[in-house]
Amino acid sequence: MGNQGSQPTAQQEGPCFCLLGGNLSQQLRRLGNSDPIGTPMPDTPQYQRRMREQVKDAFIEQQGNGNGKGKNGNSSFNSRFGGLEEDPGGSSQLLLPPSGNGRRSKNGTTDQRAGVYEGPDCEQKVNEKYELLEVLGVGSTSTVHRCRNRANQEGYACKIIDCTLIEERFSGMMAQFQTEIEALRQLQHPSIIRLYDVFISKEKIYIVMELMEGGELFDYVVQKGTLTEEEASGIVRKVTSALVYMHEKNIVHRDLKPENLLLKKKPTSNSNADVDVKIIDFGLSKAMEEPVARTFLGTRGYLAPEMLQRRDYTRAVDSWALGVIVFVLLCGCLPFDDDSATVPSDDLVKAKFILRFPRWAKNLSSSAKNLLSHLLDVNPRSRYTAEQALAHPWVRGDTAPSGNMLASPGRIKPSPAAGNQGKNTAARISKENAARRQNELASELSPPAKRIPRKQSF
Repeated sequence: MGNQGSQPTAQQEGPCFCLLGGNLSQQLRRLGNSDPIGTPMPDTPQYQRRMREQVKDAFIEQQGNGNGKGKNGNSSFNSRFGGLEEDPGGSSQLLLPPSGNGRRSKNGTTDQRAGVYEGPDCEQKVNEKYELLEVLGVGSTSTVHRCRNRANQEGYACKIIDCTLIEERFSGMMAQFQTEIEALRQLQHPSIIRLYDVFISKEKIYIVMELMEGGELFDYVVQKGTLTEEEASGIVRKVTSALVYMHEKNIVHRDLKPENLLLKKKPTSNSNADVDVKIIDFGLSKAMEEPVARTFLGTRGYLAPEMLQRRDYTRAVDSWALGVIVFVLLCGCLPFDDDSATVPSDDLVKAKFILRFPRWAKNLSSSAKNLLSHLLDVNPRSRYTAEQALAHPWVRGDTAPSGNMLASPGRIKPSPAAGNQGKNTAARISKENAARRQNELASELSPPAKRIPRKQSF
């Protein structure tokens, strides 16, 4: 891993970039049999899916019978994710049984995967178990309600999806919801949003998930007003731990970005331990049953070079996106301008993705810069894996200065939901970026960075 405290071999100062605010297509590429890397999980026949689950259950039971040395053995459970993942054999229980009273294996543990109810009476099943409350948000194909479990009075979020409308207007988007359900059913980590129940009928899908009331992570950073490297390190540690866990499950997110990092609740103190951040939106995720993937999707600004070149890629694309997120968290702007409509060649990639830091980040620690130089390595083979990033001393908190204040809170652009956003913000930023790029051609001076606008997946 090299000398973690050494300076990266990149230029230390240079311009930061923001993304064009132009409209990108909101319709996702169809995830189906045309996917050259194998059909996604939702398209797998139900029998094969059930057989895989049975094999997995048998393996877990076998591990748990290893005289306390298996993964279910509480006395010797060893963390591979920085101690942040939940012990599957521990005493932690879901607030809500996954299906009925929960399915129990031979060793007595409860299956924590979300329950899936399918049939024409699913709406009745929903109302029997939950009380639907006020609307939290309305999208083009779904409505999100706050809901309350009638048995334990706990609050959750219920997304109601109109299947008919999706098939009429957004061909292939149903597969996105199915992909997210299949991925989240496999993931139980404190820094990944929890799925509790799914109710499926011909007309509607009800998805009951963890209620996220704290808003976007970066909005919290802006509102907080100050952020030290030590605080940023703690936040990055939680996200990286979730990424390691996800990759251990052979799931690649493929759309990591600030908008997909939410807080469980508003922090009530300045303590970093109070920042309960979680990864959301697994609609573009992939169960990697083959070594590489090829489907071009994601969000501009967070796409790895190999993705932009339309080449085969691996879970290393998540590491790149993590690097971009860390850069924005520390510097308040995007590290690269990758809004080009053309697919860059190898020579252009090397010239385009030179890691440079803005002038206001000159006090950033050498350890933080070292981490970024490894995560934002254009070569996916030598790029840090999530596990290597989690082991980095800056992410562990060993070399993150507690008194080093970052300039990023004053430069990160708050989301529209956070207020103070005009209707013409996207158009204004698009014009500003176009003018900035023209000025760059005539000057070698670093232009002032604009705050980053939000971008949509495609």
